[in-house]
Amino acid sequence: MAEEFDFSALRSYLQGQMDLGDAEVFLDEPWAPKKRMASPAPASAPVPPRPAIPATAAVPPSRPVPAPATTAAPAFARPDMPAPRATSREAAPFESAVTPQEFYGQISNEKLYAGKTIFRYEGPDHPTVLLLFQTPRSDIPSGGFLKSPVSEMLFRLFTSLNVAPESIGVTFFYKLPESRNFPPLVEAALRKMLAKELSLLAPETMVTFGEPVFHQVFGKGKNFMESAGTDLEFAGIKTCSLVDAFAMMGDKQLKLLTWKTHLPKCTYFKR
Repeated sequence: MAEEFDFSALRSYLQGQMDLGDAEVFLDEPWAPKKRMASPAPASAPVPPRPAIPATAAVPPSRPVPAPATTAAPAFARPDMPAPRATSREAAPFESAVTPQEFYGQISNEKLYAGKTIFRYEGPDHPTVLLLFQTPRSDIPSGGFLKSPVSEMLFRLFTSLNVAPESIGVTFFYKLPESRNFPPLVEAALRKMLAKELSLLAPETMVTFGEPVFHQVFGKGKNFMESAGTDLEFAGIKTCSLVDAFAMMGDKQLKLLTWKTHLPKCTYFKR
């Protein structure tokens, strides 16, 4: 028989730190409660009487405003400044792609990816939720991310948010399994590629995972912990940023932070 443990001390700590309350008992993933008890409905507060609206005082007629005195035109008018010359930029081939397949074929020829096999989007056409990671993992083969343990955990999370697993897709900001620090011009090019990819996949909502990809998408001016879970937007797509999913797998405190603090800020999901 499995040995039983007393979790009362741990529960007391979590109640104090995370304000779990007595309505739910979480044994593993906070989005999969093992026991729920109905809590009594709060008593409705009495509606205070509305204050009487005083009668509107009569408004005295307005006096006519004298017209401003005209000023004489200067003897010498300042010549108009020449308009700045518009600079033309040659569009990259991937910007004219009309299908995801054409897009991935075009970016494969870019200097960033030339001669290498990129990790392409996995999932249904026009996903309800698109998961965005910074880079692929070298221990997860191309095309196999949605069958990995981390995706199974995320499927359970989004099922609790009324999102079906079969409507979830995944892609990567940088499509090779390499962790790199990119100069600003390269980051800007990758953001442009992501914007084009989103226009072709047309997800309802995108969810990014981890602070590095958050700053790559939104820049260094935003604070990650303040923005996590809030309603954001990138390239016209509703976007929500969460903590790193791989770190979340082995850390229940990060799961609690995601479920109890970050996701309640977001209006894009129904719980």
